[in-house]
Amino acid sequence: MEREGYRSNADAAHEAADDNAYEDAYAHHLEPLVVIGRSGDIYWTEGFHRFAIASLLDVEAVPVYVLCRHEQWQRVRDEIFTASSRGLPPKQRVHLDHPDVAGLA
Repeated sequence: MEREGYRSNADAAHEAADDNAYEDAYAHHLEPLVVIGRSGDIYWTEGFHRFAIASLLDVEAVPVYVLCRHEQWQRVRDEIFTASSRGLPPKQRVHLDHPDVAGLA
C-alpha cells in the first residue's frame, strides 16, 4: 500500500482458498463493508485490516461497499439529490462534503 497505493480487491490477485468456499467465492472479491448511521457516521463492518493499514499509511480514500444506511440518513441524501445547491437548507448543506453524498448535488 505504501509503495503502490490502495488497490481494490477486484484488482488484486488472490490465491483460491482450498478449505473455505466462502472466502474463495466472496471475501477476496469484496471491498470493505460499511453501514451509515442516522447522522452520517460511517461504521466499518468488514475489512478492518485494510482500514487499519490504510490509516497507518495515511491513505486518504478507500473504496467501500455501503451495506445499508439509516432511514434518517437516507432522507438527507434524498433531499440533497433532489434540491439544487442554492435551494438546499443550511442543515443539509453541512453534509455536502460527506463521502456518501459526493456527486449527488
